[in-house]
Formats: sequence, structure tokens, C-alpha cells
Amino acid sequence: MTENLPQSTSRLPVLHLIYASAGLPMPNIETLRIANSTGDPGFENLSPAWTRRDAHSCLGQVAFEQHNFQIAGLAVPLPRDLIDQTVMVSPWPAQTKAAMRLHHSFIQLTYTGTDPDPVERMIALYSLAAAFETEDLLGIVNTNAWTAHPPADFLSPERIAQYRLEIPFNLWFGYVRFYTDDHSYWLVTKGHHIFDVPDLAYFLQPGDNPEGVINLLINVFYYLYEQDTVVSAGDTLEISGFTHPLRFSEVAELSEVLMGPAGTLVLEKDAPTA
Repeated sequence: MTENLPQSTSRLPVLHLIYASAGLPMPNIETLRIANSTGDPGFENLSPAWTRRDAHSCLGQVAFEQHNFQIAGLAVPLPRDLIDQTVMVSPWPAQTKAAMRLHHSFIQLTYTGTDPDPVERMIALYSLAAAFETEDLLGIVNTNAWTAHPPADFLSPERIAQYRLEIPFNLWFGYVRFYTDDHSYWLVTKGHHIFDVPDLAYFLQPGDNPEGVINLLINVFYYLYEQDTVVSAGDTLEISGFTHPLRFSEVAELSEVLMGPAGTLVLEKDAPTA
């Protein structure tokens, strides 16, 4: 059945919910109603349409408002290389990542609706994920962003509502390191393409502050996303609080891992002209 699962090779938002048990949970539709309540009477008849549903697999779809989703699940773990690329490079403690790695089943949720706002698409996806939350849920894997996170309270209706006010960068984007030697590495974002923004890369060397660079990448994302600005190699940008103007450059190495689906631009300090 694996070949029939919707794949995350497009710009569609996708989440994988991973579980400790091999059983696949049924959605709690009341949870979905609470997370998305708008007074729409259509919520009264909300339920997934299943084309397959048994102890080992499921395949179906569900819709609410202008949001549509494909649902697919298997009572097997996700492929190890996918876990290595998401869970194991995520920023969570080793114990948390080890627990997620030991999952036994998953449900994949793929957004196929028509809402033009990427934030609303992600909020709708998280609202659906909340309906599948059980005590066996170990984590939420975001293959587009090369990251994962534990459920914690990230699926509560109150927390999901906050995502509309402030994008949860630690959940929706990955910040992945690719080392060129023992001390220097590329830090590249993953998942910007879901928001129609190119990914960003910065080369860190000894003495650079990784957290400061991540904050810089977040600020540049906000500028590109909120201003709907298109930039290309050679353009420059000044960010408040950053001492040097920045220049956008093309990816010149490791393009097979640095390049994102919507392209990747390298950020570097703009050298002063003579």
C-alpha cells in the first residue's frame, strides 16, 4: 500500500502522526469541531469518507469549510531514512527523539484544499491532527521542513489559535546543519516553500552565533513573506539589529541538500565597495 500514500513532493502541506502502538486511531470529530468551530452547520455532518479502513491500514478523505485532506495510515514505522532526515535532526532532546524513533504506526495527513493563505492551511492541518491525538501519539513529523516535534500542547485548540497570531517557527520550519569540516557548516532552512518563500542558507564558522543566525533567517523570512517581496542573487538587504548589510547569492556547493523546492538563496555579509 505504500505506493498509494500521498507523497510530500509538491508544495502541499503534509504531516505524519507517529504512534507508539500498531493500532490506527479513529479521529475524534468533536475535537475537530472545537478547534475549527465557526457556527457552520456543515460541521454537524462532518466525518471522514473511508475507502479503506482496517486494523492495519486506512485511506480516506475529510473536508470542512474550504479545507480538504487526504488521510492515509499504515501499522508500520516510517522508513528509517525519513526518520533520520526529520526526527533525528530536529532540535528536541535526545530522549524525546529516541521515543519518536520507536514508533510502530503512522497516519499521513495531506492538505488538498483551496484556502489561499498558507498559515490557514497549516492551522487547518494541525486542527485535523488534533482529532487524531491519543495517548499513544509520540510526535508530529513534517517532511517538507525536515523536522519533527512531540505533541506536548501543540495540538490544543488554544495553541493552534495562537499560530494565527505568530508563526511557530520551531514547529513549521527546519534549521538543518550540513558540515563542511569539524567546525564549519551550512545552516539552511527547510519548509519555506510551503509559504512560497525561498529557503535561506548561511555559512557558519567558528565564532559565529547559531541562535543569532537563526533569528536573522526568521527576520528575513518575515520580510520576504509579509512584504511579498521577490529577491534574487545579487540583491542586498539591511536588517535592523544586524551590523552588516546582507547580500543574496546563489547556492554554489552542496546544492543536492541545500536547494529547496522553491529555490534557496545564500545570505552573506555584503562586502563594502572600495
